[in-house]
Amino acid sequence: MNPLFPVHSIPVETLVAYRSAIYRIDDEPPIDMTIDVSNDAAASLLARHRVMSAVFVTAFNPFGRELEHDENATRQQALAAYVAQKGLRALPGAGMDPKGAWTAETSLLVLGAGEEIADEFMTAFEQNAVVMLDADGVPRLRFHPRYRHA
Repeated sequence: MNPLFPVHSIPVETLVAYRSAIYRIDDEPPIDMTIDVSNDAAASLLARHRVMSAVFVTAFNPFGRELEHDENATRQQALAAYVAQKGLRALPGAGMDPKGAWTAETSLLVLGAGEEIADEFMTAFEQNAVVMLDADGVPRLRFHPRYRHA
């Protein structure tokens, strides 16, 4: 085990929530994605914006620790500023629980972002995972680097 990256695990119920969540991109009309399910509208969105990939990310609830609304809103503003500082474009969205058990998390679909930037976002904003979207239109979970080192 690498001492800089102690082995961590994400609770099973959190993984289930990630896989069952709806990842909505605010477009006309809105695009709802689910993990590992091909989405032609999402693929078309990337093509329309002339990018090969995107990252769906939030700054809410770092490492699954629930924060108050105002604190989450401040973190999300910092994420939007971070994205802008990198010169990237983003579309608004939200991660939602289809059963309504947890509150929707304001999110961004960062156009043109790849795996390296995804890891940067997760590290900077303490997220367990993000959703990667490639030109094939299949949204996939990408986990924080600390979960990929053993």
